[in-house]
Amino acid sequence: MVNPRNLAVNVAILVAASATASVAAPPAHITAAPASPFLTGTLLVLALVAGAFGWLLWDARRRLRFAVQQPPLPPQDALSAAIVRDSSDAIFTIDAAGLVQSMNPAASKQFGYGIEEIRGKNISALIPPPSRGRQRSNYMTNPGARELFGVRRDGTRFPVDVKLDELSFANWNLMGLSVRDISTRHASEKDLEQRLASAEAIVNQTGALVFVLSPDGVIERMNRACEALLDFSGGEVRGQAIWEIVAMPARMEELREQIGEFLRGPFPARAELVFAARDGHEYTMSCVFTATLDELSTIESIILTAHDISARKAFERTHLRTERMAAVSRLAGGVAHDFNNLLTAITGYSGLALQNLETENPLRKDLEEIKRAGDRGAAITRQLLAMSGRHPRRPRLVNLNESLKGAERMLRVLTGEPVHLELHSDPKLPPVEADVAQVEEVILHLAAFLREQMPQGGRLTIRTATEQVDQGNPDTEPPLGAGPYVVLTLTDTSRGLSPEAVAHLFEPFFPAQETSRSNGLGLAMVAGLIKQNGGAILVTATVGGGNTVRVYWPKAAQPEFVTPDRPTPLYMVPKPVATDGTETVLLAMDKDEERARVKSMLEPAGYTVLEARSGLQAMEISHKHSETIHMVITDVALPRMSGADLILGIRVARPAIRSLYVTSRSTGEVMTHGLAPSSVVTLNAELEAKDLLVRLRFLLDNKTMSVGQ
Repeated sequence: MVNPRNLAVNVAILVAASATASVAAPPAHITAAPASPFLTGTLLVLALVAGAFGWLLWDARRRLRFAVQQPPLPPQDALSAAIVRDSSDAIFTIDAAGLVQSMNPAASKQFGYGIEEIRGKNISALIPPPSRGRQRSNYMTNPGARELFGVRRDGTRFPVDVKLDELSFANWNLMGLSVRDISTRHASEKDLEQRLASAEAIVNQTGALVFVLSPDGVIERMNRACEALLDFSGGEVRGQAIWEIVAMPARMEELREQIGEFLRGPFPARAELVFAARDGHEYTMSCVFTATLDELSTIESIILTAHDISARKAFERTHLRTERMAAVSRLAGGVAHDFNNLLTAITGYSGLALQNLETENPLRKDLEEIKRAGDRGAAITRQLLAMSGRHPRRPRLVNLNESLKGAERMLRVLTGEPVHLELHSDPKLPPVEADVAQVEEVILHLAAFLREQMPQGGRLTIRTATEQVDQGNPDTEPPLGAGPYVVLTLTDTSRGLSPEAVAHLFEPFFPAQETSRSNGLGLAMVAGLIKQNGGAILVTATVGGGNTVRVYWPKAAQPEFVTPDRPTPLYMVPKPVATDGTETVLLAMDKDEERARVKSMLEPAGYTVLEARSGLQAMEISHKHSETIHMVITDVALPRMSGADLILGIRVARPAIRSLYVTSRSTGEVMTHGLAPSSVVTLNAELEAKDLLVRLRFLLDNKTMSVGQ
């Protein structure tokens, strides 16, 4: 077929060419003459008209061909039928009576019926009314979406979403029923509900406090642990700021600032905060703040999880106090031990000088002042040793009632007239194993301390009782373990110590009051003595309500007093009149000042002293000395050898030699070497030369003493 556009273009070109040729080259028989301008313009216009006419013919043909090639659009009813046919939802058409007229393939698949089986049946056979007794109009006469249950051909039920719409047909009154299977959604929702219920049960069963807060700190929910600890119900606190619930009025602003800082992030954030219950009791809580975010990373809510660490913090404070006291005690014990060695030399040599000095000598007064100063220093040393638990101790079975009765006269003198003293004793009090002198010292020091808290007078009550401690008590000094105890309780009617004073009461040089006259070692020494005897002390105070001091002494293992079947301790031997001697004594002590002091006690009494700085040197002297050695005096421990090993080694060659331990070491160190404190002479500032000579003479003269002596 000839292209109209090409035809028009060709016609135009031919017309233009002819016009041009006719103008440019006239026939040969015509004489050349100038072309007429009018003719030329006319030809050009004709050419343009011909070209435009050709383009119009081409465009009209193009439009006609496109219309022939495109299929005609289907009618609207056909499109709707296709949508219904391909829908994944079940779609029914029903009449006004509820009878099914048609359904799509998805309906047949969901319910298991063919169209011929279901046409003409009532829709209630597939989708029953919500409950018995209701008319079908409950969902057929109220268009809209609702959740019902569908019934398949096999009788199984499944949840569906139903939507009823009116359909417009000529001369027909039909309804369109769209049914969507929501079994998967129901299963997901049920699973989510179960997960939420399980999570809520777990949160409620946990011991931690869990708060759900809004971003500005308002309580939305809280678990049962919060209700149990704080004594508030969820309904009471919902909608209130958390600091309004868990803070005391005086600390509310402080807690608001603290929590507000953590609410601003970043998350997670950790803190230790103090919460208060309804009754005002405060708890130290370890808190963790976390945030939940939406799909835009905006904070939806904040989860505050808090654990009660009050007991742990109390234990840490007690442990820290115990460690601090232990460090101070070790320092005090070390200083006291070294200081005691110096005082031993001072009092020992001054005592020897006084024995050998005439009464009329002008130097005697100066020596007496030196000895008195040494004795005062020795008293302070005893306090330091008691505080450190290194005070020499002679334990035996003690009845606190007898100790209290023995100290009663001194107590009444100590308390004075303004203070009324009351004593109450349990007649069935079991014994404790302790040092009698230390028990009485504890009673007197505690009574003096409480008397000092009542400068205007009052009442001091002291009672004894028994108590079974089941869980122990970490607040005592030192921490108390479980077991049976004999309890000594002292109560006053003073205004009561402050909490700060109670917390630092057992620290050296801490005054309980600004007007305190104590030298600062009293209660520290008392705590050391009690600890050394296996007990514990607890001080409680109520401001305006007085102080109470409870001393726990472990009940003795023996049910009653018994007489020990062993040799009479050395400190109980009768003192003979004579203390001098002519025997030879091997003295083995590694500390020069201690060895010199003992030697200065022995030689003036007539004894021959062989000195040794170590156990090996003492063994060598024993081997080389050809004459009799009657006695070996040694420390309980020597360099590279114990005192017991030295005695055994010497007795191989000298089986009849007697032995005596003299030491400045603590009772604990003595007992670690398997020795009874009663069989050891304690070398301290109080030891007089006469005491050592009496014991030495007793051992040398008593022929029936065991070989161990």
